[in-house]
Amino acid sequence: MPATIREALPADSQQLITYIQRLCAEPDANIALSPGEFNLTVEAEQEILADYAAADNSIYLVAEIGDEIVGQLQCKGGTRQATRHAATLGMSVDRDWRHRGIGDQLLARAVQWARETLAVSRLELYVFARNETAIHLYTKHGFVIEGRRRRSIYRSGQYLDDLIMALLL
Repeated sequence: MPATIREALPADSQQLITYIQRLCAEPDANIALSPGEFNLTVEAEQEILADYAAADNSIYLVAEIGDEIVGQLQCKGGTRQATRHAATLGMSVDRDWRHRGIGDQLLARAVQWARETLAVSRLELYVFARNETAIHLYTKHGFVIEGRRRRSIYRSGQYLDDLIMALLL
């Protein structure tokens, strides 16, 4: 079942908070947050979403099936003149919905947005080096590995490397 990909709305705030908290609680999650670290209020999340909506070099997307958010992707553009052209991307898909093409849909929509906007000419991201599925997806969409950050993450009692990947538009 294809997901509906759309821009996040302030009304999504509570559901996004719950979604991200659930993601953080996953054992061996490939995100740089540990259980209990994501504690935004609904009001704070609404402000974040408003900031994304107001910026010409940023976008916050959700993947929805029915009325449930099953994935999210954010591209946050630089705030300084020298870095406005570069947007840092982060994304996730709910554990129960992985390997069903939702990440591919989210990423395709983000790349399309970036190509259409005149404000962004570089998408960049960090991905856990162990996350082969995500690396494959990013490579499929034209991202290349630019470097490795050794021991950049400490999660579940171990140090992990991540990779820097980018897509030049």
